[in-house]
Amino acid sequence: MQQNFTIRTSEIALVSIVDVSLSSIVQFGDRGEATPRLNALAVQRAIDHTKAGSVYFESYPIFYRPLPKLVDPETEAGDDVCIRRVNHCPRIKVGCVYVTAVGSTASFLAGNAMRTTAESRIKHIRQYEKSLIEIR
Repeated sequence: MQQNFTIRTSEIALVSIVDVSLSSIVQFGDRGEATPRLNALAVQRAIDHTKAGSVYFESYPIFYRPLPKLVDPETEAGDDVCIRRVNHCPRIKVGCVYVTAVGSTASFLAGNAMRTTAESRIKHIRQYEKSLIEIR
């Protein structure tokens, strides 16, 4: 069942954001649905990337494994969870917000989000010669 929700206005005195990256969202106001997604390979190498060869997403199962299932005993028991919300004021008022970084499918939202499914899969790879690693 689709419900209608009133549109609200966001009033924010000051927002200072240093960095937003990697499939992230900054939004002021209400949102229906968002699905930010990020797949990344972070490779550190001792030699130049052009000489070391390519790295492929397909080589790592983390990128194609299914997402884990959320286990919710209330839902599995057949019980519905109902939320009734009354917004007496059509404005969302926020003071000052200072954010250093929003990244890797994160969401900075001043408002209501009906549904958000964010997914971030990052594989960190470090390739160094054995002679560079000192074992004690």
